[in-house]
Amino acid sequence: MTNSSRTPFLEKYTDSLSAKIAQKETDYQVYGRDKEVAAVITSLRRRTKNNPVLVGEAGVGKTAIVEGLTLAILKGEVPEDLQGLTVRSLELSSLMTDEDGGFIAKFKKIIEEMVATRGKNLLFIDEFHTIVGAGSQEGQALDAGNIIKPVLARGDIQLIGATTLDEFHDYVETDRALERRMQPIMVDEPSQPQAIRMIDQAKRIYEDYHHIAISPEAVKQAVSLSVRYITDRFLPDKAFDLIDEAATIASAEKKVIVTEYEIAQVLKNRTGIPITTILKADKDRLEDLTEKLKRRVKGQDEAISAIVDAITIAQAGLQDENKPISSFLFLGPTGVGKTELAKAIAEALFDDENAMIRFDMSEYKQKEDVVKFIGDRATRTKGQLTESVKQKPYSVLLLDEVEKAHSEVMDIFLQVLDDGRLTDSTGRVISFKNTIVIMTTNIGAQKIINKAELKGNFKTLSERERLQFEKSMDSELQTEFRPEFLNRIENKLIFNLLERDVIEEIAVKNLEEISERMTKQNLSLTYEPSLITYLSDVGTDVKNGARPLERLIKRKVLAPIATKSLELPKTDLTYHIHLWVEGEAPDQNHRQDQRVVYLEAEEEKLHKNDFWN
Repeated sequence: MTNSSRTPFLEKYTDSLSAKIAQKETDYQVYGRDKEVAAVITSLRRRTKNNPVLVGEAGVGKTAIVEGLTLAILKGEVPEDLQGLTVRSLELSSLMTDEDGGFIAKFKKIIEEMVATRGKNLLFIDEFHTIVGAGSQEGQALDAGNIIKPVLARGDIQLIGATTLDEFHDYVETDRALERRMQPIMVDEPSQPQAIRMIDQAKRIYEDYHHIAISPEAVKQAVSLSVRYITDRFLPDKAFDLIDEAATIASAEKKVIVTEYEIAQVLKNRTGIPITTILKADKDRLEDLTEKLKRRVKGQDEAISAIVDAITIAQAGLQDENKPISSFLFLGPTGVGKTELAKAIAEALFDDENAMIRFDMSEYKQKEDVVKFIGDRATRTKGQLTESVKQKPYSVLLLDEVEKAHSEVMDIFLQVLDDGRLTDSTGRVISFKNTIVIMTTNIGAQKIINKAELKGNFKTLSERERLQFEKSMDSELQTEFRPEFLNRIENKLIFNLLERDVIEEIAVKNLEEISERMTKQNLSLTYEPSLITYLSDVGTDVKNGARPLERLIKRKVLAPIATKSLELPKTDLTYHIHLWVEGEAPDQNHRQDQRVVYLEAEEEKLHKNDFWN
C-alpha cells in the first residue's frame, strides 16, 4: 500500500463515523437511549474493562447508540478525556479480500495503527462476536480474537462492540480472556410507549426526506401493529420500517400526510390480512364477543359470560397492566368444550384460532422438563414456551391438563401470572402481557358428574348450592396445587355437562361445518330432522361430552359422504347430497336401535340410493 498517511489501513478499511455524522448532525440525534449512551461513556472512562460491548437484539438501536455517542463527542458534550476522539467503524468482512495481504495481515495493521493513535481514534466493531475465530480459516492458529486480546489487556486501544444476546453467549463468553476485557451493556427492546416517543421525536427526518407529514396516529399504529403482526423483528426498527415504507407509498400517491391507513396498507401487502382487520380496535373486537363465542361453543353460557367480563375489564385498562390480559382455570370432564372455547377466544380476539399456543402438560412430568419451556443455555436449546410467546405475543396460551405436569414446571408460571413476564435461559425477558392464559384440568371431574346426577347440571344450582360446590372444588384443587399457584389464577370456571339439548345444537353446528367444507368440493348438503334426532339420541353421553357425537358423525355421516363423493364423476357440476334416517328408535319393547342413515346423491337426473348400517 502506497500512502503517505500515518494510518493508511485505518483510512482504507474503516469508515469515519465522526466525518459522516458531522455532515448532517440532525439525522443522527438519538432518542430514548440517554441511559445507554451514558453507560458507554462511563465504561470508556474506566481504568479496567473499559471496552463496552452493546448486547441486544437486531433492530433495538445498538448502532444508533454509537452514533449518539459520536454526535455527543462532536458537540463537546462528553468528559474532557473523550473529547476530540474520531469514531471509526470496522466491518470485518471488508478484510476478506487478498489485497494488502490476507485477513490477519490487514487486521494486525489496523490494530497497530490504532495503538499508534491511541487517544485519537475509537474503534467500533459491529457483529463483534465474529472476532472470535475470524481469520483462522486461512490455516493459521492465530485469529482476530488472539490479536486483539493482548492490546486490550495492556490498554493500548479502546473499542466498542455490538452483538446480539445469543451471539454474545455463544462466542464472546466462550472466550474467557476476551470476555474479561469487555463490559457488556444490555440494550433492551423499548416498550411500546417508549418506541412511540422515539419515533415521534425522530419522524421529522422521514418527513423531510419524503416531503410528507406523518400523523401521531400513524406513529402509534406503526408501533402497535408491528408488535402484533411482525413478530420476528424488534422495536423500534420494525416500526421505523413501516413508517418509511408507508411514507414512500403515500408520497408517490401525492398524499400530504401518512395516516394509520397507509401503515395498514403496508402490512396488508406483506401479510395479506385485510386492512379492516388490521385496523380493528380492541373495543371493536369485544363487540358481539359473547355471540361469537356462543356460536362456536354450546352449553357453556355461564363460562362465556365470565370470560367476556374478565376480558372487558382488562381491555378497559382496569386490569393490572403488569399481568397477562387475564388468566383462567377451566374445570370439567373431557369433551365439554374447554379447548374449543380457548380456540374460539383466539379467533375472536386475535383474528385467527392459530393464535393459540397449546401445550399438553402430560409431556412435562419430570422436574428436568423445566428446560423445555425456558431453554437450555448449555446445549443452546431455545425454550418452547418462551420462543412461542416471543413469536406470537398476541395469543391465547393453553396449558392442557395442568395437573399432569411436575410441580417445579408449574412454578415457572408463578412469574407469568404475577408479573406477565418470564426470563429464558439466555437472560432474555419475554413479555406475556398480551396473552390470555388458559389452563384446563380434569381434577374434580367426577365430583362434577356426581353432583349433576344428584342435583342437576351446575347451571341449575341455586346461588347457595353453587358457592358450596365451588368451595368443595377449591378443596379438591388444593390437594393437587399449592395455594400460591391457585391464588394467582384470576378466574376458575366450572363447565356444565352436555345434556341432550346441547348435543342437538352441537350436531347442527357440526353438520353446518361439514356443509361448508363440502362446497369446496362442488358438493351441497341437506338433511331431514330425523338425522339430528338420531345423532342427538345416540351421541349423548354426559360423562364424555361431545366426543361420542364427533365419532358418531364421522362414522355415520362423514365417511359415507366421502365414499360417495369419490364415486361421483369428476366434473365441474355440483352434486347435491341429502341425508335422512329411517327405522325404529329403542323403546320398552325394542332395546336395539333399528335406525339407519340413508344417503342420496343427485345431479340433474342422476339418482342414486345407498344406505349404511
